[in-house]
Amino acid sequence: MRKYLAELHKKPDHHKKQFALLASGTITLFIFGVWSLATFGINEGIVAKDNNISEASKVAGGEVGPFQSFRSSVASSLEAIKSNFGQLKDGFKTMDFKTEYQEMKNGALNIYGQ
Repeated sequence: MRKYLAELHKKPDHHKKQFALLASGTITLFIFGVWSLATFGINEGIVAKDNNISEASKVAGGEVGPFQSFRSSVASSLEAIKSNFGQLKDGFKTMDFKTEYQEMKNGALNIYGQ
């Protein structure tokens, strides 16, 4: 890897841009993952519901494995995002755009007291 980074300045511009895009995308994805885990956390209802633990966790001594934890946290994050979009959609349905437009139009025409 050190050799690749040492010789990167000799590569063509399109290769440098591809490397920069890959590096920035990886860092952004990592930051988003940490943020989503910290913001939404693990939903206990998804991990174990009514003390019904999956077969894989029974084999592991009743513990939740790292992949199960990650899967449940991603699922809870997506569920939270889905509910937020649903609330936003409902908010747009309740807005009266015609009335708001008329008020804005009348206010814009009366801006100079005319």
